[in-house]
Amino acid sequence: MPANWGLFTANMSSWFCGNAEGGEDYQQAGAPTAKKIADEYELAITGLAGVIPYNNLLTSGWVKATMEAGWKASFAQVFNSAGIPPEGIDIGVPGWIPAATGTVNAWAAAQYNPLPPHPPTVAPAPGVQQLQPGVAAIPALASTINDAFHSQNCGAIAGILVSGFVQHLTQISGLYIGLVPTPAGPVPTPIPWVGVA
Repeated sequence: MPANWGLFTANMSSWFCGNAEGGEDYQQAGAPTAKKIADEYELAITGLAGVIPYNNLLTSGWVKATMEAGWKASFAQVFNSAGIPPEGIDIGVPGWIPAATGTVNAWAAAQYNPLPPHPPTVAPAPGVQQLQPGVAAIPALASTINDAFHSQNCGAIAGILVSGFVQHLTQISGLYIGLVPTPAGPVPTPIPWVGVA
């Protein structure tokens, strides 16, 4: 079962077109929106996100505080740059690198259910091992975030963010270590996997 991005999109679109639309206190520098994004992201993935294609569900290790801190740092940079004379400087994609990095690093210690086993294995030994949280996706994710916040339609921002989040998840990878039956007995065997949905 994939993450519930429909819920994220609905809740964040309401936020972007309501609470955040020109109404966030400049001194808070986007902190409420950073928290809202991390909260809704967590709701979208909890109990639903899993390793492709066998759906070994995420069980623990995803760290919301890491994601939220990255987003807060980006919003602070972007808000502060906009206030530097001449007014309205747009620092572009580099301003969103902390948000993208926080999103990716939140996955660094992710743990997954070892069942079901990945063929040809028949049992976990120990099962899903994530080796890479998708670091290669940081530049593209930062670019997508920049695109989202340059949208002229508050209702489009969340959908654009989701496209970046989904692309990042396809870059997470690791090994499934399971037992493969042989005439001499089961042998622990690593099976590469790529992607979480």
